[in-house]
Amino acid sequence: MALFDVIKFDGFSDRKWIVYKHPCTEITTKSKLIVGPGQVAVAVHAGKVENIFESGIFTVTTENFPFIEDLIKSVYGGKVPFPMEFYFVNKTIKLDMLWGTKDPLQVIDPNFNVKVRARARGQFGVRIANYQFLITTLLGAINTNNLLEFEILSDFFRGLINTKVKTVLGEYIIHKDIGLLDMSVYLEEISSVCKERLAPEFERFGIELINFYFESINVPDEDLDKINEILNKKAEFDIMGDYRYRTARGFDVLEKAAENEGTGGAIAGAGIGLGLGVGAGQAVGDMLNRENPIIPPATKTCGNCGNVVGNVNFCPQCGARVKQNCPSCNKELPGNVKFCPECGTNIKRGE
Repeated sequence: MALFDVIKFDGFSDRKWIVYKHPCTEITTKSKLIVGPGQVAVAVHAGKVENIFESGIFTVTTENFPFIEDLIKSVYGGKVPFPMEFYFVNKTIKLDMLWGTKDPLQVIDPNFNVKVRARARGQFGVRIANYQFLITTLLGAINTNNLLEFEILSDFFRGLINTKVKTVLGEYIIHKDIGLLDMSVYLEEISSVCKERLAPEFERFGIELINFYFESINVPDEDLDKINEILNKKAEFDIMGDYRYRTARGFDVLEKAAENEGTGGAIAGAGIGLGLGVGAGQAVGDMLNRENPIIPPATKTCGNCGNVVGNVNFCPQCGARVKQNCPSCNKELPGNVKFCPECGTNIKRGE
């Protein structure tokens, strides 16, 4: 058994420790206890916390330890050693604790209706609030010999943090319809909700949760590429319009088909043949428009009375010769032309 006249702990320079069990196992009434700044010493006898000492120098007396009065014998001048354990607790705030989701949260993004995997990481800070409770509960649950470090504490709460974080993220994505690309706007709000739900769990072990922050919420590159592809197609559709977009996609189909073996027969079977060029583009456009006709024929307007007429040469209202404008470039057209001489638009279909 180790007998110490002076019991103290100088700490570690990296400040990563939470609890340090001093190797002293016996003391006498001449022993002194020195507790440094930012420390608290917890004295334990027979598994029971006898006293807690803040920073300072203390001499072991019956006032500090009333139970030793019955143990002191008359022999050796009343200086008989008796068993005692001392735990030094770091009471400073630890703010650089890191956390991160071990496995991604798989959800359907409400903005794009695709499955994505969300990951999150951040930082939190803790402080030991109930020294006695920490010694009697958490220290017994973790076998760390004489030292308990913050890293072990982080490992101990990792599963709890992951569960709470995933639950909160799921609520915001599924129930509040917030997409992952918009989640960064809500980081502060989500951090506050997570801290509120985690604080009682840390408190159960005598630990105060000072803060809890999200640094980022992200998705893997392959999922992000999937979203970017959707955004690019949407932008292309908005710029080109429905008809031109579908026509362009038809050309893409032909180009891909031409790159594959045996596609000549398939193209010919589609009524396109091997004469690609303008004829193929016209065939693809006609095929797509038969399924989704959306552009009306060019309109004719009477230049004399302004009456909008159908496909006639003379106005049935005033008898004047009507004029026809290109639906694409608005150029006035002569007679019943089929294509605009200015831009080449098909006048009958407006394409």
